[in-house]
Amino acid sequence: MNIAVIGIGVIGRRHMDNLKRRGDVDIVAVCGTDEGRTASVAAEYGAKPYTDYAVMLRRERIDALFVCTPPGVRKEPIREAAERGIACFVEKPPARTAEEARDIAAIVRDSGIVCSVGFMYRYTGAVSAARERIRGDGGAVPLVRSVHVCGAGLPGATTPRWLYDKDRSGGPLFDQGIHLIDAARYAAGLDVADGGEAVGIHAFGSNVQRPRSEEYTVEDNVVVQIAYTSGTLHTHTHSWGVADSQAKIELLGSDYRLIVDLTRLGSRLFGTFKGEELDERFPEENMYAAEADAFLSAARTGEPSGIRSPYADAARSLELVVNGGRSLEEGCSLRL
Repeated sequence: MNIAVIGIGVIGRRHMDNLKRRGDVDIVAVCGTDEGRTASVAAEYGAKPYTDYAVMLRRERIDALFVCTPPGVRKEPIREAAERGIACFVEKPPARTAEEARDIAAIVRDSGIVCSVGFMYRYTGAVSAARERIRGDGGAVPLVRSVHVCGAGLPGATTPRWLYDKDRSGGPLFDQGIHLIDAARYAAGLDVADGGEAVGIHAFGSNVQRPRSEEYTVEDNVVVQIAYTSGTLHTHTHSWGVADSQAKIELLGSDYRLIVDLTRLGSRLFGTFKGEELDERFPEENMYAAEADAFLSAARTGEPSGIRSPYADAARSLELVVNGGRSLEEGCSLRL
C-alpha cells in the first residue's frame, strides 16, 4: 500500500516511525509547511516532499492518507482525498469546530471512504477489557469519573507555546480532555446510539496555579459534568497545573469498581467486578500501531468493522468538548 502523510510534527513522525517498521506499506509522500524541513523528513523516510497537499494528492498514487495537521486544517485535505477515493486516518481532535466535524462526517458518509480517527486509547488493553466486562453486564454504568492532570502549564514546561493560546488550541479540555472523555465513552459503552446521547453538560474552569495573561489565555483547571440518556453521569477533571501526571478512568456500579490507568504506555485495569479482584496489565501494547493496523486493514479490504473510532462517533466526542467550552465561557449548564 502507498501511504502519504500530511503534517510532520511529533504525531506525524510517530505514525511514520510505526509505518516504517511494517513490511506491507510504503511511505511515498509527505507534506509539511516548511520546505527545508519537509525535504529533510521526506529523505529520512524515503518519500517525496510536498508543501501543497492538493498537488501531492494529484500527482501521487496513494491508497491511504494520514492527516496529522492542526485541527483547523482537516476538512479540505479530507475532501480532496475523498474525491479520489483515498482512505483517511485523521488525528484527533477530528475538527476544530462541531460544524466542521458535521461537514466532514457528511463527506466521509457520502464518499464511502474508510475513515478512522486517532483516539488511540480505544485500542489499549485496559480500555478494551473494561468495555468487554461492562458490555457483558448489560446495564448502563451509573457513574463514570475520569481525570487527566499534568504540568503542561507550569513554569519551565516544554509545552509548545501555541497551546497556551485558547483561540488556537482550545485549551486543556479541547486539546487533551477529549482523549479521556472519548475513552470513557467507549469503555462505558456510550458510543452506541441507544442511551449514548448526551443530554446535558456543565463545565467549570479556574486559573489558580497560573493566572491568565496575553501569553496564557487558557484555564489551568477544568471540571466537566455530563449526563447521558442512559442515566450515566460522567465527571471529568483536567489540569495543566499538576506536576504529578495521571490519566485514569473509573467506572462505578452497584457491584463493580473498574479503574483504567492510562498514565503511562502500557495500560492497566484494576479494581473489583462482581466480587472478583482484578489487576490486568498490558506492558507490551503499542496503541498507535494498533490503531494504524485497524485502519490499514480496513483500507485494504474495504471492511471497516475493526475500526474502533469511526469519524461519525469521533465527532460526538468533539461535540462534547465544544459544548463544554461553551459552558465554560457562558457560565451555565447546557441542555443538549
